Amino acid sequence: MKLTTINGKTIYGSRFYSLELAESCVSRMIKPGRIILGDFSEYWVVLPVDAERLVRAGYEYAI
Repeated sequence: MKLTTINGKTIYGSRFYSLELAESCVSRMIKPGRIILGDFSEYWVVLPVDAERLVRAGYEYAI
């Protein structure tokens, strides 16, 4: 699912409204995932490369 666009790069991931569900998603992923505090009290699960882009753009890691 498209989450946002940072500097022309579309960031895809999964959107959750609870940290527990986001953590559950990450624990089941084949590839490594990171949890970012998204917009409007959301938790975004994204790949590490996208997490770094989001952090550089001002977002924060959830844990």
